[in-house]
Amino acid sequence: MIRVPFRLGRLADCCGMIRGMDLGELNSTVAQLRRLELKLLDDISQIEWKESGYPQLWRFLQDVLHVTAQEAKRLEHHVELLCPKVGITGQPIPPRLPAARAAMAAGEISGAHVDKIATTVESVPVEHAEQVEADMTGLARKFNPTQLIRLGERIVAALNPDGRKPIEPTVVDAQNTLDLYEHRDGSLSGQFRLGGEDASVLRALLSPLAKPQTGDDRILSERQGDALAEIIGFAADSGHAPAEGGERPHIAVTVSLETLQTRIGQAILDDARTLTPEQARRVACEAKIIPVVLGSQSQPLDIGETRRLADKRLRRALAIRDGGCAAPGCARTPHQCHAHHIKHWADGGLTTLDNLVLVCPYHHRLIHHTEWTVHMDNGLPVFTPPPWLQGAA
Repeated sequence: MIRVPFRLGRLADCCGMIRGMDLGELNSTVAQLRRLELKLLDDISQIEWKESGYPQLWRFLQDVLHVTAQEAKRLEHHVELLCPKVGITGQPIPPRLPAARAAMAAGEISGAHVDKIATTVESVPVEHAEQVEADMTGLARKFNPTQLIRLGERIVAALNPDGRKPIEPTVVDAQNTLDLYEHRDGSLSGQFRLGGEDASVLRALLSPLAKPQTGDDRILSERQGDALAEIIGFAADSGHAPAEGGERPHIAVTVSLETLQTRIGQAILDDARTLTPEQARRVACEAKIIPVVLGSQSQPLDIGETRRLADKRLRRALAIRDGGCAAPGCARTPHQCHAHHIKHWADGGLTTLDNLVLVCPYHHRLIHHTEWTVHMDNGLPVFTPPPWLQGAA
């Protein structure tokens, strides 16, 4: 056990003041609420939420449970910490904080305690994590979350008295680096490091784009991620990006009209990766389209001229009418939105004001990949949730 000195004087004084007061029923109710909270987390962990088409669990919970984004993210985080899982091959995976789960199942600690335990465990060397979790859980039974923070800081200091190693000058002066990892769905993750001068430029670019808007439920990392995506788009459209193969940076999607209409088959990128028909339809909302007539052997017979679907005039009208993302409660601004075809052009929809609606990238994906729909009513877009969501309590 890791010993951390603390005084019980105040706690003992408080107990003396309420001696004789019957707190049994109050404590029993609190314990029951904590056990119910753990049951809620277990219930959430059993839901096949990915089949709904939502990209993140907290987004799904926000709409289903009618809670704030902060509460939905807290639930998602606690599911990750406290609930067992099943691996790809069917093997059981225990919870990350088994001692904390057991204490919460007994009604002895709260979700706020769990947050402080997790923070401390993540701050110590891996070889001490199990013991620290057990010690912090024991302390959580006696102290409130605020007190637990201070006790956790003492544990971290005891295990790492010298603090973090100073950064060597050679590291500061290192070259810029970028390591990328490609996932099976085509997305990228990784890490990067920029020198001081380049980092200051990036911060200056990110800052205005990542500012939280009124009603914006994105956390800082999500706002910065969306801002980086915008910066990439600005660079690609600037006209100054380097050419490769005689063309400026772009993505080319080849898909048959039949696939777009029937939503059966796949679209092909110019690097041989594939997209689903719905992904291709979403990309086509904002794309430049080059019609190509193919023969029976898929050989090109005729290549038409590039045509833009939503021009600046329409974008300006959409910005005035919708004021940004038209989805209920969304605060994304017009320049952060796509122009979505309510009736897709592949299905005969026209590129006109009454067939377009501004939606942010998140709600654009939601419309194309879930049962959310949008239609026009008296010249204004109206969003309708999936039937199963309309009946959610």
